[in-house]
Amino acid sequence: MIAVRRALVVLALGIATVLAATLSASATFSKTVELPVPTSVTAITVTAPATVSATGRCTTTTSSYWNGWTTVYQTHYWYDATVTWSASTTPTTATGRVTGYRVMAHLNNGTSVSLGETDAATRTMSQRVDRAYLNYQPRVSIVTLTSYGWTTESPRSAVLTC
Repeated sequence: MIAVRRALVVLALGIATVLAATLSASATFSKTVELPVPTSVTAITVTAPATVSATGRCTTTTSSYWNGWTTVYQTHYWYDATVTWSASTTPTTATGRVTGYRVMAHLNNGTSVSLGETDAATRTMSQRVDRAYLNYQPRVSIVTLTSYGWTTESPRSAVLTC
């Protein structure tokens, strides 16, 4: 008798669970609020710098040190790059402004790396990197940064070479 009762309770719970799972819940909430003054929304377009120029030159440095037995000479091959760009024409508004720029390097293997950031008034950056990076045919672009978090990226420069 107890086993039959248990089986019926388990069967009833199983049926109730299946039926409850097939029912969908719904709720509707509504509230109308009148604004005290008329409101308007103004669209702002974040613009990238119109021009990006990247120049560079290849340099070589040699250093030496004494290792206890002999003088060891090391030669380093560098690429000194300078990137300049025009200012963004994004307007300054009551809600935001251009806060700076991010210089990006794009390699031919699909990776990108940030070379650094500047403030809104600075529109040039110089960087010294190992010349071996030129094998990845790097191009640079400039990302406009704003106080409200919107960004836009300039077209990429030509491939950097010596």
